Amino acid sequence: MTKNEISVKDLAALFGGELFGNETLRIKGFKSIVDGSSHSASFFTNHSLNDDVNNCRSTLLIVSPSLQGLNTLLKKRNTQEYATLVHKNPKLVFARCSLLLTTVSRTEESSIHSKATIHNSVVLGKGVKIGPNVVIEKGSIIGSQSEIKAGAFIGNGVEIGSDCVIHPNVTINKDVVVGDSSIINSGSVIGGGGFGFCQDSAKAWHKIPQCGGVVISENVEIGANTTIDSGTFNPTTIGKGVKIDNLVHIAHNVTVCENTIIAGCVGIAGSAHIGEGCQIGGAAGILDHVKIPDNSIIGPMTLVMSSIKTSGSYVGVYPLQEKMRWKKSAVFLKNLGCKNNERQHS
Repeated sequence: MTKNEISVKDLAALFGGELFGNETLRIKGFKSIVDGSSHSASFFTNHSLNDDVNNCRSTLLIVSPSLQGLNTLLKKRNTQEYATLVHKNPKLVFARCSLLLTTVSRTEESSIHSKATIHNSVVLGKGVKIGPNVVIEKGSIIGSQSEIKAGAFIGNGVEIGSDCVIHPNVTINKDVVVGDSSIINSGSVIGGGGFGFCQDSAKAWHKIPQCGGVVISENVEIGANTTIDSGTFNPTTIGKGVKIDNLVHIAHNVTVCENTIIAGCVGIAGSAHIGEGCQIGGAAGILDHVKIPDNSIIGPMTLVMSSIKTSGSYVGVYPLQEKMRWKKSAVFLKNLGCKNNERQHS
């Protein structure tokens, strides 16, 4: 059963901040500033009051203490039908409260669909839910209150922690560990064979086995159609609290340390090491064996070709220009540092 409402008094008690107005009011969900209505909450993160916020009709409005015109807003909303929560991080309150309002209460009873195929050696914790056409192979362990949705494949010796959600059509190959409270979205492949080959004298390629598995820590979220390859000897590792977007590729033996966030279409080549608290922008590329220090920011579409020694914000995107201007700029860059007789022309 969904926890479909909360009083503004209880919300403030859970998440902090200073509450003004009628604390007995209740909310059932969030709406945008312009679409606010009775029993809804809205949040505002900018620092300047505007007409949309001033006219917001949401029962609860969550704003920052740095909002210019805050006192005027509080006076206007000082009625029995409104409440206002002043909090240093309105967006965080929205995120945490939204999750609370949509969380389904847990039961101790397991639910296993009749069309699931589960090896008799598999260990299932309390309250596990298994959907139709799920396959779970020999020696795997599924922690209590975890849910494996329709069509997912769980290979030999996989360990999935408690309170995890494995969405439809996820593939988790053998020897993968998934920590508690993690989410893997549809179409992802965890523990696939890494892209490792070597050549012989005839230039033919021979596959290098990748048998090290993958270890995913707790409270990790992995987006749809993301792939994380198995390590060669040791596991590819994803740290606690890491958030990975859709269509990301993480190659064999990569380490991503805790609380790093990776946006869509990023490619990370083998044995790269990403530090704690990093932010990797969409479509960035990180070459093999590169090391990125803690708390670094890599901008969208940036190619990281060598290790970074100092934490900071790095961007390698060439700005958009009209085609002919871009060509001239490219020629100019090529010619930097060249002697006159070495210069190139388009």
